[in-house]
Amino acid sequence: MLLQELEQYGYVMVKDLDIKDADNVLHEHMAIVGKPVTYMDLPIIMDLKPQPNFQGMSFAGTDKFHMHTDLSWYENPPVYIGMFCVSMESAGGGKPLLADSWKIINEMSDDDIAFLENELIAFASPDHIEHEPYRAPILSKRDGQYVLRFRYDLLDEPPAPVTQLFEAINDNIIYVPAEAGSLFIFDNLRMLHGRTALKADLQSDRHFKRIYGEVKIPETA
Repeated sequence: MLLQELEQYGYVMVKDLDIKDADNVLHEHMAIVGKPVTYMDLPIIMDLKPQPNFQGMSFAGTDKFHMHTDLSWYENPPVYIGMFCVSMESAGGGKPLLADSWKIINEMSDDDIAFLENELIAFASPDHIEHEPYRAPILSKRDGQYVLRFRYDLLDEPPAPVTQLFEAINDNIIYVPAEAGSLFIFDNLRMLHGRTALKADLQSDRHFKRIYGEVKIPETA
């Protein structure tokens, strides 16, 4: 059921879960739709809290985080991302956001789509990660459907079609109704995600947990 809803809508949400067992609950739900994975020798479940000395638009930053896909600078970014809400910011900031690229692409011109499919873009890593830029088009295909690679704030002088895409993404934002004890899983190759700014800055009590997942490979007899 989770996987079918995820494939249909690009994301799925589950509420009223046990906060005290958040790590196991998040891992178990990701394992239903995909294979939990980690990158760069980081813990498989990351705590997303504001921390000093991090780029404002990062998992530990406090700025408004523009809509993006994770690990755009990797050749093979994670297919799925799971987020468990331990606590929303009591000051009212840090609201999670999503946007469905399939809906956005469907409303774009053929010329802009062709540009995004064929123009190679240098996707750089954020300041806190040392990784060579990865060159790839913003749009490609997976099983006949478009997949997206996008991180506007890290692009150097993005051309007009990329800026137009960014504007269209911001016109199609979904506010995720997250609350303590809820989790949502989304397709990182289809859905863009972000957050509103943290109103309490580094004193914010916002706390999410994150896990990445890959598509499961069917077992052979």
